[in-house]
Amino acid sequence: METAGDGTGQFLWPKQKRYDGKWFGFDQTELARKRAQYLDKTQFRAQYYNNPNDISSATIKPEYFQNYDPTHLTLQGNNWFFQGTRLNVFAAIDFAYSLRTSADYTAIVVVGVDTHHNYYVLDIDRFKTQQISEYFTRILRLHQKWRFRKIRAEVTAAQEVIVKDLKESYIRPHGLALSVEEYRPTHNEGVKEERMEAILQPRYANLQMWHYQGGNCQILEDELVMAKPPHDDVKDCLASCVDFCIAPSGQMSYRARRSQTEGLYHPRFGGVSV
Repeated sequence: METAGDGTGQFLWPKQKRYDGKWFGFDQTELARKRAQYLDKTQFRAQYYNNPNDISSATIKPEYFQNYDPTHLTLQGNNWFFQGTRLNVFAAIDFAYSLRTSADYTAIVVVGVDTHHNYYVLDIDRFKTQQISEYFTRILRLHQKWRFRKIRAEVTAAQEVIVKDLKESYIRPHGLALSVEEYRPTHNEGVKEERMEAILQPRYANLQMWHYQGGNCQILEDELVMAKPPHDDVKDCLASCVDFCIAPSGQMSYRARRSQTEGLYHPRFGGVSV
C-alpha cells in the first residue's frame, strides 16, 4: 500500500479523481478505514502489504539492537577479551537436513559472554548441505578462529545420527578440544517459538545483547523482528547458544568497565554511559 510499511511512506497508488468524477487509490483516511476493518492486524498486513509481519507489534524491537566494535576484541593465549574483559565463548549449531527450497538453512552461531552477562554475537555461518564433512569443515573453521570448547547441537531422530558421526568420524580423530552438548527440547519448554521468545526477549529488552554490523547479523535482525519470518534458523541457533552460555566469574575494575564501553554504541541512543 505504501513504502514505509507503517503508514508514513509514499502511497503506491495515491488517491486520485478519475475522469468520470469517481475517486480511487489510497490516502491516510482510506488507510485508517481499511485497517479498522481488521481485528487481526496480521491479516491486514498480509492483504495490503503482502507481508504478515507487523514490526510495531514485535516483542523484540529494532531499537533493542546494539552494536559493538569488533576491533576491540583481542586474543590472548586461548582466551578472547573485549576491551580487557574476558569473554567465555560458546557455539551452537542448528542442523537443517532437508534440502527442499523452503527448508531452513543450517546455522552456526558463536557467542561470547562477559562477567556482567552481556552477550556478544561474534560470528554467524549459514549454509545448506547434506554432507557431514561440510558440517565439520564449517565447525572446524569457527573453532580454530574463536577457540570455543563447547558447541550445542539440537538433536532429533535424524540429527542424532549426524552428531554421532561428527563425534566419532571427525572431532575425535582430529583430536579437537571440543565437546558437543546434545540438546533435546522437552514439552515442558513449549514449542520452538515459545522457547526462543523466553530466552531472547528479556535479554534484548534489558539491552544485554550486542551485534556486529552487517553480514549475517542483518539476517538475524530480520528474523528477530518478524513474527513469521521465512526462515528462523539463525534466531533459533542464537537462542540455543545463549541458553547454555556461562559467564566468567570475578569482578571487573572500574577502569576495565569504563574501557569496555568505549567499543559499544547503541544505534538510537549513541554511546553507553558508565
